[in-house]
Amino acid sequence: IFAVAVSDQVPITTGTLFDISDNRLNMVSVDGCRLAMRKEQVKVDGHFYFVVPGKTLSEILKLLNDDDTKVNIHIGRRHIMFQINGYFITSRLLEGQFLDYHSAIPKNHDTEVVVQTRTIIDSIERVSLLIMDRLKSPIRCVIEEDEIKLSCSTPIGRANDQFEVKMEGDPLEIGFNSRFLLDALRNAEGDEIRILFSGQTSPMIVRPKEGNSFLFLVLPVRLKSE
Repeated sequence: IFAVAVSDQVPITTGTLFDISDNRLNMVSVDGCRLAMRKEQVKVDGHFYFVVPGKTLSEILKLLNDDDTKVNIHIGRRHIMFQINGYFITSRLLEGQFLDYHSAIPKNHDTEVVVQTRTIIDSIERVSLLIMDRLKSPIRCVIEEDEIKLSCSTPIGRANDQFEVKMEGDPLEIGFNSRFLLDALRNAEGDEIRILFSGQTSPMIVRPKEGNSFLFLVLPVRLKSE
């Protein structure tokens, strides 16, 4: 839900795609700057897809008390109904052509790091203390020699932090929006994650250390010279 577009400039992006094929459900949201995908096994025949408004899913989330909550989903041509704990929620489906998310995800990468999820979240939060709505600034990330160095500079000061990682591939310097990356990291499962890079201008990808249950893609921000 965090990656659903807030603006209705492109209406289809204000919802989440449900792409069902071969007993597998891919849920995908995209807002122009980032993409979030979750994969789950389901028992269903056929191949079909539909887009549910993000506002509807936010209401559904309020009714999901725990992981054992059973949800029945009934899908029509233009509407969908969720049955949860005696409640029935009916919503229209969004119409339009959703992003071809398979082609949006880079197939190769030049740099890969494995990092403790809590470690990178805490580091970004510390460096982001100088960033405010009126003092927006990207986080500069330098990856080299099994270490990530983060820095941020605004008119009120400069912040620096660093931490160790397991690194493979080429050294890299890249910029990113701290809020967008934090949204992805806070929704990542597991104590460790993999982050893949394909250069300064290509999206960074957040994956679980093992498996492919989720994927978060965040576009980089162009950096000014020091």
